[in-house]
Amino acid sequence: MLQGSTRRQIKLSIPVYLVLTLLLIVTSILSPSFRTTGNFINIVSQVAPLAIVAIGQTIILLLGGIDLSVGSVISLSTIIMALYSDQGEFGLLGSLFFCVSIGALIGIINGVGIVKFKIPPLIMTLSTMTFVKGISLYLLPSPGGRINMAFMTFMTSEWGPVSIMGLLILFLYVLFFFILSSTKLGRYIYASGGDETHAKKSGIPFVKVQLTGYMLSGILAAVAGIVLSARIFSGDPIVGDAYSLDSVAATVVGGISLLGGIGSIVGTLAGVFIISMTNNVLNMLNIFAYYQYIVKGLILIMALLLFQLKRRRKS
Repeated sequence: MLQGSTRRQIKLSIPVYLVLTLLLIVTSILSPSFRTTGNFINIVSQVAPLAIVAIGQTIILLLGGIDLSVGSVISLSTIIMALYSDQGEFGLLGSLFFCVSIGALIGIINGVGIVKFKIPPLIMTLSTMTFVKGISLYLLPSPGGRINMAFMTFMTSEWGPVSIMGLLILFLYVLFFFILSSTKLGRYIYASGGDETHAKKSGIPFVKVQLTGYMLSGILAAVAGIVLSARIFSGDPIVGDAYSLDSVAATVVGGISLLGGIGSIVGTLAGVFIISMTNNVLNMLNIFAYYQYIVKGLILIMALLLFQLKRRRKS
């Protein structure tokens, strides 16, 4: 079912923004320090990598797939930046290009395995996740390295409540909102995920759309890793692990269907803030890490149950 119109996307996102507003109110009451400008900037900084990788995950879920390899791509990108961005023979621009190229290549490999060899997305991306994680651990067994200082300073720059990372999030979401709602590629993505058979009969280049989607997911995961490297000031072979689950959780909470073809990137942004703010609040309340996983799991389960209830009502 094609649901790519601007009005439809905004309408689908209203419930999740109501939840986000409620969360903001409750959090502000429970913790006055949450309302400070410093904490707001900190939240945006924390949100940036997840917000970026969630765009790619949104595209994949709209196509009816899933991409578990994004976390390993993020980790590998932080390592490339930490090992080479401050080296004269490779440099910052070379490192940035290398990260994006590796992300695109991994995405294309995922797409080829899924579309050409009919490997289920879960299995294919789990396999590439494991492979890329092995490469990351080989290159840098433990956190370390050094990020280019000029790049790190630029990416962490802020002017009052406005920051470079915040502007980057805004730019990417506006860009991909336009792509998904107002371009031929966006319409093809919704149609391919909504009904594969009908899409093929309609003349939609299904294979090309799938490959493009997975390539974009890999590129966006690499960009998320680049941004994360500036935030943590180093490379880390396991720092991206949590983003595989969190990106799926954020998109599902934001209203994207796991069955494909339904949802909005506008809702994804709200889902990202809900997941990240939940982490922020739990940290401020000194809640143990394993309880945080339980809470996020419950949020994801509730989102899935609500989606299923909505489907039953419509049917």
